[in-house]
Amino acid sequence: MKYPLRIHLVFVGKTGFGDIESAISRYTERLGRYCTTQIHYVKAEKLSAGLSENIVKSREGERIAKLVKGGHFAVLDQGGREMDSTGLAGFITKIMDSGNSDFWLALGGPVGISPDLVKRADSVISLSRMTLAHDLARLVLVEQLYRAFTILGGEPYHK
Repeated sequence: MKYPLRIHLVFVGKTGFGDIESAISRYTERLGRYCTTQIHYVKAEKLSAGLSENIVKSREGERIAKLVKGGHFAVLDQGGREMDSTGLAGFITKIMDSGNSDFWLALGGPVGISPDLVKRADSVISLSRMTLAHDLARLVLVEQLYRAFTILGGEPYHK
């Protein structure tokens, strides 16, 4: 079943791991059976000794904020709401039931997400209390989105 939802994944910079990028593409293609999924990349701020992590997060956050237009905006942050896969499926259902056709998910770069984006977000979600490399977090997020839609569709993938 194709759902009337467009998922916008916002990632800071490109991944340096071809295998992870390949796996993300695989799950993004699978998601296409259920909804439109688009990945937006914002330029990563170059880390340097004279630039604090807060400035890096702020600049990257401004780039993310310029992209997000309408719909439900969620950021991924270690301090956000944790949910299991079934909970994520329910969360997505609530977003669709609220009439939102766009669901934006922003994942920060190596130093994290801007506190200003966390404040602006409609939802703050945590993939894990553990710190995940941002490249790996991208893959986990896309796989969990795919899993959520298979749960909604009553398909056996989640078993």
